[in-house]
Amino acid sequence: METHRENYIMSMSKVLKDVKNLIFEDSPSGYGGINTIAPMVAGDSSDDETDDEDNGTQWGRVKKDIIVGEEEGLYSPSAAPPSPTQHVPVLGGPFSALISSMWPQETLGQCQQTEDSGVHPECEYDEFGSRIDRSQEEDTEEDPDPLTCVASEDPTARFKWIAYIESIQKGVVGDLTWDKVDRSLERTDKLKELVYNGIPHSMRVHLWPRLSGALKKKHESEISYRKIVKKSEDEDSLILSQIEKDLCRTMPSNACFQDLNSIGIGKLKRILLSVAWLYPDIGYCQGMGMIAASLLLFVEEETTFWIMVAIIEDLLPSSYFSSTLIGVQVDQRVLRQLIANYMPSLDDAMKEHDIEISLITLHWFLTAMASVLQHKVLLRVWDIFFYEGSIALFKLTLGMMKYKEKALSSLENSAQIFNLLSDLPGEITDVELLLEYSEKASASLTNIILETHRKKHYAFLLAEANNRQDAINNNNQEILRRTARPSKRTWVNTMYNIGQHVYLNNLLCGTGRSNMMHLPMKAKNVSQTETIIELRESILLIARHFDFRGTKTELLPDYSRDANANDYDNFMNSVKLKHRRAKALIDFERHEDDELGFRKNDLITIVSQKDEHCWIGELNGLRGWFPAKFVQILDERSKEYSSAGDDTVTETICDLVRGRLYHAMKRIFDHGFRHSVFGNKHPWHFVEAASKEEVIKDYQSVYSRLVLCKTFKLDEDGKVLGPEELLYRAVQAINSSHDEAKADLDVKLRSLICYGLNEQVLHLWFELFCLVKDINQNWYDEASFIRSPGWIQIKCELRILSQFSFNLSIDSELEEAPKKTAVNMKGDVQDMLVKHHLFSWDL
Repeated sequence: METHRENYIMSMSKVLKDVKNLIFEDSPSGYGGINTIAPMVAGDSSDDETDDEDNGTQWGRVKKDIIVGEEEGLYSPSAAPPSPTQHVPVLGGPFSALISSMWPQETLGQCQQTEDSGVHPECEYDEFGSRIDRSQEEDTEEDPDPLTCVASEDPTARFKWIAYIESIQKGVVGDLTWDKVDRSLERTDKLKELVYNGIPHSMRVHLWPRLSGALKKKHESEISYRKIVKKSEDEDSLILSQIEKDLCRTMPSNACFQDLNSIGIGKLKRILLSVAWLYPDIGYCQGMGMIAASLLLFVEEETTFWIMVAIIEDLLPSSYFSSTLIGVQVDQRVLRQLIANYMPSLDDAMKEHDIEISLITLHWFLTAMASVLQHKVLLRVWDIFFYEGSIALFKLTLGMMKYKEKALSSLENSAQIFNLLSDLPGEITDVELLLEYSEKASASLTNIILETHRKKHYAFLLAEANNRQDAINNNNQEILRRTARPSKRTWVNTMYNIGQHVYLNNLLCGTGRSNMMHLPMKAKNVSQTETIIELRESILLIARHFDFRGTKTELLPDYSRDANANDYDNFMNSVKLKHRRAKALIDFERHEDDELGFRKNDLITIVSQKDEHCWIGELNGLRGWFPAKFVQILDERSKEYSSAGDDTVTETICDLVRGRLYHAMKRIFDHGFRHSVFGNKHPWHFVEAASKEEVIKDYQSVYSRLVLCKTFKLDEDGKVLGPEELLYRAVQAINSSHDEAKADLDVKLRSLICYGLNEQVLHLWFELFCLVKDINQNWYDEASFIRSPGWIQIKCELRILSQFSFNLSIDSELEEAPKKTAVNMKGDVQDMLVKHHLFSWDL
């Protein structure tokens, strides 16, 4: 009997193994051909890939030991040879320039069947998968020469690249495989020459990640692409809907993206959601989709994602993809300046006919030329773009205009000039000619010249936008990359991960703030201005999150004397007399008529709290009793509850407060701070000293009020404590809870900011810090914000935040014991419910 059972198990195991092999080996997309809740991510097949969360799943049959120089073949050099049932494109035929994971098998099979029958299909595709509609052509073109296609490579060019890569790798034992090649390539004149002559197509999958810096970023990242994909599944519904709307609009004429069932749609969606999650300040921008879709045609999904990271952080200036597009707006002004410098006749013609060049070229830059150039040309352009960065976009744009300079200058009306400029990129077919004209047009253009123009035009844009409420200018900001989901489980004794600073390698990012006191006065002034701008922007981002439009919220700071003089009285007199409300912590199902049912996060109006265990409340016109432990009382003494400010409802507010706002406030506290020789001083120590100094003046009465409030909860229905007493209580409470959890001082300072926002008193606290002169002169230099008259401007900026309702968890970054689950919470009140039914309490 036991032997029969073992044989049965062995036979079933063999069947399961065969099914597994059938699923994973024959899947052209590398995803196993099935939809899963947590989709497997196609790895970077160009290099050695390991993943700690593999859990037995397969990423596709990835070949890891590719020898440099042996990449030739139609299928992806990193993938295993196609299975016998897989359709393979012919050299120069449809889809032949794509990696194998992007071959649309159904469409490819139909094309090959039609060709075998000798009948030309009504709709054909080129080597990049783009549709060729021959029914609309009068003269049917001959089939393209396979020797002119992208996949057909020049042996001499390949040999030069192989020789160069071998020459820069020292100490390699055995065959030189791509996983042994450096993750980034040092810039040399020889490498530049090779890049300008073109990268062999089969090598692009290996060289693009190295030239762009994507491979280095991937290996240095604290979080893998697989984890980012999983975490981005909970991305904001608004961003998700925007991305889903644009998926089929990105490349509607390409077979890989033409409908929701196309092979590239799922990959594109995952990449865009992952980018939006990784950069919460940027989110989603339409230009990203065109770049990502074009990359997916030639490199694997994970490589595409990390190249997108390199583009956002390094290759393009900051704020290129922000909601205001200020980075690309600056570049359009720079482009116009360069046209005036290098092609004055064309500039005169555009001025005469009032041509706004940004209307034409903005999306060229926003999509890195992917939306306007033919794919064969785009590949060569991206070779240079990944090597040189954004300066390549300027050079090539100037080259295109130089190519048509005489024709553009001779046109007589604005419509003709506009149309010719708009059609110009699509007419480029000769890359060598384009590079020749680019050299003629911009031979003297350097990164230093480019950055100088950018700083000047950024200042102009900043001045123009200064009076606009919604002008959010973050061109000078560091790009903040999120490395972990902002939840209580991941914010454990670490610097807030969203605040990991990725400094852009251009002057627009500002200067480092170390040794600030040794900088010239002009540099100090620039740094101080940037700090105020960063604070202003962080406040406006929060206002936008609360969707202030249509409300009485005022976003312009009030610098009047009356406003500053009345701040204290306004704070103490802002109590609203109304019924208290509570937020449901879990679902409570209604079983009897006298019970009040609700769902998690519902807002319940409290009618009676006479009983300690059971309260009476009202929701949607229904009134009944419910367990008091199932709800949390809301602090609405001077504000109306808003879910936008509740970090248990939306984690976006955590990104904005503990990330962007804290970073701005930390810069303010750090400016002019007197660090000790041993480096153990922190602004939190100053906060502690200032809070004690404020209450020591009238210690007996302050202490009495604090005790009474704690004992009788006097401050639940009104504001009994002033800003000084609240500050003292907040500092003591944070020290008590955070010291036990061994939290660092940055965490304490972030928690204090959250406390101040909850109490709508952050601006008054900052005023207190600046007015305790006996204390702050021991901690700060005279040029600091704390001791200079400029503190009033910062206070007025912070006052704007007092108009919003925050309900932030103070201990969200602490490592804590597992919370009671809904089941345990219900178990805790079981005795109370039994008593209610036994004794029929009159509620």
